[in-house]
Amino acid sequence: MSVILTENTRMVQGQFLDEEESKTLGYIRNQKPELESVYLMNLQAGRKGIFQRLFQALIRERIINEEMVSWLEGPRTTISVNLPSGIQLQAEIKKRHSLGRFDIEGDIVICSPEPSKIITHPVELLELLRQEGLLEEATEMQFQRFKLEIQNGVANLTLALTGAAQRKDELITLAKLENIQTSLEWVVKQSKDKKNFSPLAFFEQWVVEGHPLHPGAKTKFGLDVEEVIQYSPEWGATPDVALAAVSQDYCQTTSVDAHTVTTWLYQEYEGLKSTVEKILHDSGLNPAQFELIPIHPWQLDHTLGTLYKEEIEQKKIILISDFRIPTQSLVSFRSLAPIQNRGQKKHHIKTAVNVQTTSAIRTVSPNSVENGPILSKILTSIQEKENQFGGRFVVLQERAGIYFQPINQNISEDERWTLQANLASILRENPENHVKNEREIPMAAAALLADSPISGKPIAIELIEELASYYHLSSLKEAASLFIHKYAQTSLPGFLTLMVRYGISLEGHMQNSVSVFRNGELVRILLRDFGGIRILPQRLKKKDFKQSFTLDHQS
Repeated sequence: MSVILTENTRMVQGQFLDEEESKTLGYIRNQKPELESVYLMNLQAGRKGIFQRLFQALIRERIINEEMVSWLEGPRTTISVNLPSGIQLQAEIKKRHSLGRFDIEGDIVICSPEPSKIITHPVELLELLRQEGLLEEATEMQFQRFKLEIQNGVANLTLALTGAAQRKDELITLAKLENIQTSLEWVVKQSKDKKNFSPLAFFEQWVVEGHPLHPGAKTKFGLDVEEVIQYSPEWGATPDVALAAVSQDYCQTTSVDAHTVTTWLYQEYEGLKSTVEKILHDSGLNPAQFELIPIHPWQLDHTLGTLYKEEIEQKKIILISDFRIPTQSLVSFRSLAPIQNRGQKKHHIKTAVNVQTTSAIRTVSPNSVENGPILSKILTSIQEKENQFGGRFVVLQERAGIYFQPINQNISEDERWTLQANLASILRENPENHVKNEREIPMAAAALLADSPISGKPIAIELIEELASYYHLSSLKEAASLFIHKYAQTSLPGFLTLMVRYGISLEGHMQNSVSVFRNGELVRILLRDFGGIRILPQRLKKKDFKQSFTLDHQS
């Protein structure tokens, strides 16, 4: 076995662990010893999951030149990479897909005049490619940083699989008592029995492996192991959102109408207004001169006291210590669903978190806060013009936003942006407002690729089987074809009409698209989040929309 030997490498039960894996296992041993064997059992799956994404990305993005890559067809398809030194990498391929995607089966083997070796960790692949001169454009600092991102992602994917295994065992036990066979049956039953059960949050918290293609799918820089468990959706996290009252002189607010973030929060949370007023009055302050900003609990603990120390001391920022909003973590980590009874229609809360997940720091840019309500009004008007797309396609509003606005004119633009983006929030329309009845099941499209915690099948297969049963189809192949046809028929007209007729291209990927199913059939698609939106202003102006935007890549 080929291993990366460093001063931090240790061996546990015959497996070499790197620094990140050792740190994670150390926490488990001390705090959750009952999960040690589960973590070690999932170690190889965690490594292979990130390896699959990394190897694909290196080939897809042509970091490994396509001239070096060959596909050997036979009883089994094999990919072969011929490196400059004469070393060859080989792996069996289970299946090839569109857009250059493929599934590795088994191990990646290094073939050379010396005895063959198996690559056991994705960082080993990076080290080898660096030695071969394929990553020479990266500085040493960049290379070491990327290595650490990959190591962190491996440890966290293993940790996610560990948490999911624990939750799955508990759920299967409960499902058996109810004679429930699928996750779809489970959410329908729970929706009937519990007013505060959210099918959307349930399915989002079973998207365990993160982005299916990005090698940083589970990278979480800035969080220690305890915090990953405490705040991540794959652990069923329920963070309590904190609140800060901020002087209006230090705030920029935006909204689609007269409601601000503050007035929405006062309307949706009983007792909040009186609590805030008492705290401010006790501090000798006028509540009418303050706005509320929701804060992720991690951000409260790690960022506020440092970045905004002066404003807190001057009572320009007052932390509301006696009120928290119970929520459930969603796939995007910083976006949170308030725990609520069905029909209450409380907004989802997008918060700023100064940590890196996947490849970006998850703060909330001032541009996102400014643009959200403007885009919401435009898209609402378009949906009215298009007769609501027959009720099959809905773009969810970002109804109100707020961010900290420093009054110091002597700070740099970078400092200003940091202060704005780290104390900011957006209230987004709750997708479950658009669910008509208990038989309709909303889920982020990302959940389609996830394994059902009850049947073990991909959730998409559960839906296809339900569709086959509803339409009395004996062939699952026929049902799968119908499923895809219905999915395209429902989702594509909305996206294409916005792009072709109005010049608006939404980033409708599987995290942003909330799919609503009934009897296994997609009946409605809900699009959330304007991050990554692209607009052709000339086409929009032809339709008499003249608003201006400042677009960026921050979401």
